[in-house]
Amino acid sequence: MDILLDRTGDLCISQAGDILLGDSVAQKIRIRLLWFEGEWRWDKEEGLPYLNSLLVKNPDTDYFEGLVRERIFSVDEVTEVKSVSIICDNKTREAVIRYTALTDLETIMEEVRIRCLITE
Repeated sequence: MDILLDRTGDLCISQAGDILLGDSVAQKIRIRLLWFEGEWRWDKEEGLPYLNSLLVKNPDTDYFEGLVRERIFSVDEVTEVKSVSIICDNKTREAVIRYTALTDLETIMEEVRIRCLITE
């Protein structure tokens, strides 16, 4: 069981004001895809190398799609990753990852937006 999050990452709260729990494979995948490499303080090797490999000039999207496939497949319930596509906007340093993954119980078709805010 996990704490359920909405599409923006906020907690899902019941009408009674309780935090909702659930077991969402899509949420597990989304969380893994949103981690930037080095971001998690307890494991600096966790996450995807967005800043070094994807949100750069002329990224190798085929290589990065392979990394995303591995990350999705690392979720225990996922039995197959059917498709992964990545669209990058290098001017805004944003990317959209679309994927289809299978579990024994469902087909998950999702989109995850990656944003890199640049502060000067």
